[in-house]
Amino acid sequence: MIHRVKTFTKEDCNKILKEIYNLEKLWINRSQERRYSFENKMKITRAPFWTLGAASYLDHVRKGEQYDKHRDYLNPVLYKKFNWIYEIICERLQSDLKEPVVIDGFLAHPGFHIFATKTGSVLEQEYIDLFEKPLGSVHVDVQNEEHHDYWQTFEHVNFDDTMSFTISLKLPSGGGGLYTWEDEVNPYSFNYTTTEQKLTELKGSSITNLYNEGEMVYFMGYLLHQMMPGVNVQPDDKRITVQGHGQKCNGVWRLYW
Repeated sequence: MIHRVKTFTKEDCNKILKEIYNLEKLWINRSQERRYSFENKMKITRAPFWTLGAASYLDHVRKGEQYDKHRDYLNPVLYKKFNWIYEIICERLQSDLKEPVVIDGFLAHPGFHIFATKTGSVLEQEYIDLFEKPLGSVHVDVQNEEHHDYWQTFEHVNFDDTMSFTISLKLPSGGGGLYTWEDEVNPYSFNYTTTEQKLTELKGSSITNLYNEGEMVYFMGYLLHQMMPGVNVQPDDKRITVQGHGQKCNGVWRLYW
């Protein structure tokens, strides 16, 4: 089930976007990351895709020091520049959930997905074509498992008490959103099959959940989802979102990425 919470004003979004572009030297190039390599051995695309912040699903927590490196370098920057938005996010979620919400102090802070070119350039036609196709597979978020050892330091943790959230700051002119499915699957085996196999397993139809700039969309637990491709993408289009997850520990939701 999708939940929606109005989070930022238009002025807030513009302020955040300006700061993101002020920090573009710190954007991490994800265009060459191999994602879902078990499907087709293709790089995600050559289309411009960046993050500002460490990301559990990209930085392979258990396979090296990349996550720690990005977290240690970028968390202080994110806190300094965006602590005010973290306070808003926690307040909005806490009001909606009726439970305490904090930014986790050990893991990477919530960060940003940036599907856009850097200052002074626009999308070339080949990139426009790529953005109009699915850039991610149908999957279930299991990033909390990457931090299993950390969660074990808390006395009361149920690994099913997890959430994921997205806040759109800038959407393409044709809009953006999330496909979701109500099917229940084993998240671990399902994620590691091809998209073609996944679609044959699904009994229900996808549900289209359109995003609105400034609005948080979040879901609890292991919801099947996929990022919607762009529609009639224009050369100057951008898709920039705040991204994060939550794990409930000792009765408190701890947000991270």
